[in-house]
Amino acid sequence: MTRKEFLILNRQKYKKLKPYVLQSMKEKYIEQDIFKIGYLDIETENLEANFGVMWSWAISVRNVENNKNELRKAVINESDFRRAKKKDDWDTLDKRITEQLIENISDLDYLVGHWFIGKHRHDIPYVRTRCIANSIGGFPKHRMIRYGDTQKWGSQLYRLHSFGLASLADAFGVIQEKTRIRTKDWKNAKLGSKKSLKYILDHNIIDVLITHQVHKKIEEQVSISNSYA
Repeated sequence: MTRKEFLILNRQKYKKLKPYVLQSMKEKYIEQDIFKIGYLDIETENLEANFGVMWSWAISVRNVENNKNELRKAVINESDFRRAKKKDDWDTLDKRITEQLIENISDLDYLVGHWFIGKHRHDIPYVRTRCIANSIGGFPKHRMIRYGDTQKWGSQLYRLHSFGLASLADAFGVIQEKTRIRTKDWKNAKLGSKKSLKYILDHNIIDVLITHQVHKKIEEQVSISNSYA
Protein backbone atom coordinates (compact mmCIF):
# COMPACT_ATOMS: atom_id res chain seq x y z
CA MET A 1 0.00 0.00 0.00
CA THR A 2 1.36 3.39 -0.96
CA ARG A 3 1.50 6.34 1.43
CA LYS A 4 -1.24 8.05 -0.58
CA GLU A 5 -3.51 4.97 -0.48
CA PHE A 6 -2.98 4.72 3.26
CA LEU A 7 -3.95 8.34 3.82
CA ILE A 8 -7.03 8.03 1.61
CA LEU A 9 -8.24 4.93 3.48
CA ASN A 10 -7.68 6.71 6.80
CA ARG A 11 -8.99 10.09 5.69
CA GLN A 12 -11.22 10.63 8.76
CA LYS A 13 -8.52 9.65 11.21
CA TYR A 14 -6.10 12.16 9.69
CA LYS A 15 -8.71 14.76 8.77
CA LYS A 16 -7.35 17.41 11.09
CA LEU A 17 -3.84 16.98 9.71
CA LYS A 18 -4.99 17.14 6.05
CA PRO A 19 -1.74 15.90 4.52
CA TYR A 20 -0.43 17.84 1.55
CA VAL A 21 -1.11 14.96 -0.83
CA LEU A 22 -4.83 15.10 -0.01
CA GLN A 23 -5.21 18.86 -0.22
CA SER A 24 -6.95 20.51 -3.14
CA MET A 25 -4.91 23.00 -5.16
CA LYS A 26 -6.89 25.78 -3.47
CA GLU A 27 -5.88 24.48 -0.04
CA LYS A 28 -2.25 24.07 -1.12
CA TYR A 29 -2.06 27.63 -2.40
CA ILE A 30 -3.77 29.20 0.60
CA GLU A 31 -1.62 27.22 3.02
CA GLN A 32 1.38 28.88 1.35
CA ASP A 33 -0.20 32.35 1.43
CA ILE A 34 -0.96 32.43 -2.29
CA PHE A 35 -4.32 34.10 -2.80
CA LYS A 36 -3.88 35.66 -6.24
CA ILE A 37 -1.97 34.20 -9.17
CA GLY A 38 -1.06 36.41 -12.10
CA TYR A 39 -0.28 34.99 -15.54
CA LEU A 40 1.93 37.61 -17.14
CA ASP A 41 3.19 38.09 -20.68
CA ILE A 42 4.82 41.09 -22.34
CA GLU A 43 5.36 42.01 -25.98
CA THR A 44 8.54 43.91 -26.78
CA GLU A 45 10.37 45.77 -29.50
CA ASN A 46 13.20 43.24 -29.41
CA LEU A 47 14.81 40.71 -27.09
CA GLU A 48 17.29 43.09 -25.46
CA ALA A 49 15.76 45.49 -22.95
CA ASN A 50 18.63 47.98 -23.03
CA PHE A 51 17.99 48.50 -26.77
CA GLY A 52 14.21 48.05 -26.85
CA VAL A 53 10.95 48.90 -25.11
CA MET A 54 7.74 47.11 -24.14
CA TRP A 55 4.85 47.48 -26.56
CA SER A 56 2.29 45.93 -24.23
CA TRP A 57 1.65 43.69 -21.27
CA ALA A 58 -1.27 41.55 -20.10
CA ILE A 59 -2.04 39.70 -16.87
CA SER A 60 -4.75 37.10 -16.33
CA VAL A 61 -5.42 37.28 -12.59
CA ARG A 62 -6.76 34.17 -10.87
CA ASN A 63 -8.37 34.61 -7.47
CA VAL A 64 -7.67 31.36 -5.65
CA GLU A 65 -10.34 31.88 -3.00
CA ASN A 66 -13.35 32.51 -5.23
CA ASN A 67 -12.00 31.10 -8.52
CA LYS A 68 -12.80 34.32 -10.37
CA ASN A 69 -10.58 35.65 -13.15
CA GLU A 70 -9.69 39.20 -14.15
CA LEU A 71 -7.83 40.55 -17.17
CA ARG A 72 -5.44 43.49 -16.78
CA LYS A 73 -3.63 45.02 -19.74
CA ALA A 74 -1.86 48.06 -21.17
CA VAL A 75 -0.43 49.10 -24.53
CA ILE A 76 1.62 52.02 -25.87
CA ASN A 77 -0.50 54.88 -27.26
CA GLU A 78 -0.11 58.17 -29.12
CA SER A 79 0.57 60.20 -25.99
CA ASP A 80 3.53 57.94 -25.19
CA PHE A 81 5.05 58.63 -28.60
CA ARG A 82 4.49 62.37 -28.20
CA ARG A 83 6.11 62.40 -24.79
CA ALA A 84 9.15 60.41 -25.95
CA LYS A 85 9.56 62.69 -28.96
CA LYS A 86 9.24 65.82 -26.84
CA LYS A 87 11.83 64.53 -24.39
CA ASP A 88 13.98 63.22 -27.24
CA ASP A 89 14.28 59.99 -25.24
CA TRP A 90 13.10 56.67 -26.69
CA ASP A 91 13.49 54.98 -23.29
CA THR A 92 10.53 56.96 -21.92
CA LEU A 93 8.17 55.48 -24.52
CA ASP A 94 7.16 52.61 -22.23
CA LYS A 95 7.49 54.47 -18.93
CA ARG A 96 3.71 54.80 -18.42
CA ILE A 97 2.89 51.16 -19.09
CA THR A 98 5.89 49.98 -17.04
CA GLU A 99 4.65 52.00 -14.06
CA GLN A 100 1.18 50.54 -14.56
CA LEU A 101 2.60 47.02 -14.71
CA ILE A 102 4.44 47.42 -11.41
CA GLU A 103 1.24 48.76 -9.83
CA ASN A 104 -0.79 45.86 -11.22
CA ILE A 105 1.47 43.14 -9.81
CA SER A 106 1.59 44.70 -6.35
CA ASP A 107 -1.38 42.66 -5.07
CA LEU A 108 -0.26 39.33 -6.57
CA ASP A 109 1.38 36.49 -4.64
CA TYR A 110 2.51 34.27 -7.53
CA LEU A 111 3.53 35.30 -11.05
CA VAL A 112 3.55 32.64 -13.76
CA GLY A 113 4.68 33.00 -17.35
CA HIS A 114 6.28 31.13 -20.24
CA TRP A 115 10.06 31.32 -20.73
CA PHE A 116 9.69 33.69 -17.87
CA ILE A 117 12.36 33.99 -15.22
CA GLY A 118 16.05 33.35 -14.82
CA LYS A 119 19.20 33.56 -16.88
CA HIS A 120 18.58 33.80 -20.65
CA ARG A 121 14.81 34.08 -20.13
CA HIS A 122 12.64 36.96 -21.16
CA ASP A 123 9.73 38.59 -19.34
CA ILE A 124 10.90 39.27 -15.79
CA PRO A 125 14.49 40.26 -16.71
CA TYR A 126 13.07 42.54 -19.42
CA VAL A 127 10.61 44.25 -17.05
CA ARG A 128 13.29 44.74 -14.42
CA THR A 129 15.58 46.30 -17.02
CA ARG A 130 12.84 48.67 -18.25
CA CYS A 131 12.33 49.76 -14.63
CA ILE A 132 16.02 50.65 -14.44
CA ALA A 133 15.91 52.50 -17.78
CA ASN A 134 12.97 54.62 -16.59
CA SER A 135 14.04 55.01 -12.94
CA ILE A 136 10.91 53.23 -11.77
CA GLY A 137 10.90 51.77 -8.26
CA GLY A 138 8.58 49.23 -6.75
CA PHE A 139 9.73 46.05 -8.48
CA PRO A 140 9.11 43.28 -5.91
CA LYS A 141 12.09 42.71 -3.68
CA HIS A 142 13.46 39.26 -2.88
CA ARG A 143 10.92 36.88 -1.32
CA MET A 144 8.04 39.30 -1.85
CA ILE A 145 6.54 37.27 -4.70
CA ARG A 146 7.00 33.80 -6.17
CA TYR A 147 7.59 33.04 -9.83
CA GLY A 148 6.75 30.01 -11.95
CA ASP A 149 7.64 29.14 -15.54
CA THR A 150 5.40 26.88 -17.66
CA GLN A 151 8.18 26.34 -20.20
CA LYS A 152 10.49 24.99 -17.51
CA TRP A 153 7.79 22.77 -16.02
CA GLY A 154 6.71 21.48 -19.42
CA SER A 155 10.26 20.53 -20.40
CA GLN A 156 10.71 18.67 -17.11
CA LEU A 157 7.44 16.75 -17.31
CA TYR A 158 6.89 15.85 -20.96
CA ARG A 159 8.60 14.69 -24.14
CA LEU A 160 7.39 16.99 -26.93
CA HIS A 161 8.90 18.18 -30.20
CA SER A 162 8.91 21.70 -28.76
CA PHE A 163 8.19 23.36 -25.45
CA GLY A 164 6.85 26.56 -26.89
CA LEU A 165 3.53 27.74 -25.53
CA ALA A 166 1.67 26.64 -28.68
CA SER A 167 3.03 23.10 -28.39
CA LEU A 168 2.00 22.75 -24.75
CA ALA A 169 -1.42 24.19 -25.53
CA ASP A 170 -1.85 21.72 -28.39
CA ALA A 171 -0.79 18.79 -26.19
CA PHE A 172 -3.48 19.68 -23.64
CA GLY A 173 -6.14 20.63 -26.15
CA VAL A 174 -6.31 24.19 -24.86
CA ILE A 175 -8.84 25.83 -27.16
CA GLN A 176 -7.50 29.38 -27.50
CA GLU A 177 -5.64 29.55 -30.80
CA LYS A 178 -2.40 31.52 -30.75
CA THR A 179 -2.20 34.35 -33.22
CA ARG A 180 0.91 34.17 -35.35
CA ILE A 181 3.62 36.78 -35.02
CA ARG A 182 3.38 39.11 -38.01
CA THR A 183 6.76 40.80 -38.23
CA LYS A 184 5.22 43.74 -40.09
CA ASP A 185 3.13 44.64 -37.05
CA TRP A 186 6.15 44.64 -34.73
CA LYS A 187 7.95 46.91 -37.21
CA ASN A 188 4.95 49.20 -37.71
CA ALA A 189 4.53 49.54 -33.96
CA LYS A 190 7.64 51.74 -34.05
CA LEU A 191 5.63 54.17 -36.19
CA GLY A 192 2.80 54.24 -33.67
CA SER A 193 0.41 52.28 -35.90
CA LYS A 194 -2.84 51.85 -33.93
CA LYS A 195 -3.75 48.79 -35.99
CA SER A 196 -0.42 47.10 -35.34
CA LEU A 197 -0.41 47.95 -31.63
CA LYS A 198 -3.93 46.55 -31.28
CA TYR A 199 -2.84 43.35 -33.02
CA ILE A 200 0.14 43.07 -30.67
CA LEU A 201 -2.05 43.58 -27.59
CA ASP A 202 -4.57 40.99 -28.83
CA HIS A 203 -1.69 38.55 -29.38
CA ASN A 204 -0.46 39.38 -25.87
CA ILE A 205 -3.86 38.73 -24.28
CA ILE A 206 -4.28 35.38 -26.01
CA ASP A 207 -0.86 34.29 -24.75
CA VAL A 208 -1.72 34.97 -21.10
CA LEU A 209 -5.07 33.19 -21.41
CA ILE A 210 -3.28 30.16 -22.88
CA THR A 211 -0.58 30.28 -20.18
CA HIS A 212 -3.32 30.38 -17.54
CA GLN A 213 -4.98 27.26 -18.96
CA VAL A 214 -1.72 25.39 -19.47
CA HIS A 215 -0.71 26.02 -15.86
CA LYS A 216 -4.04 24.70 -14.61
CA LYS A 217 -3.42 21.52 -16.61
CA ILE A 218 0.00 20.88 -15.03
CA GLU A 219 -0.20 22.46 -11.57
CA GLU A 220 -0.99 19.17 -9.81
CA GLN A 221 2.12 17.60 -11.39
CA VAL A 222 4.61 20.19 -10.15
CA SER A 223 5.52 21.73 -6.84
CA ILE A 224 4.41 25.23 -6.02
CA SER A 225 7.46 27.21 -6.97
CA ASN A 226 9.77 28.52 -4.29
CA SER A 227 11.61 30.66 -6.83
CA TYR A 228 12.00 34.31 -5.98
CA ALA A 229 13.65 37.14 -7.90
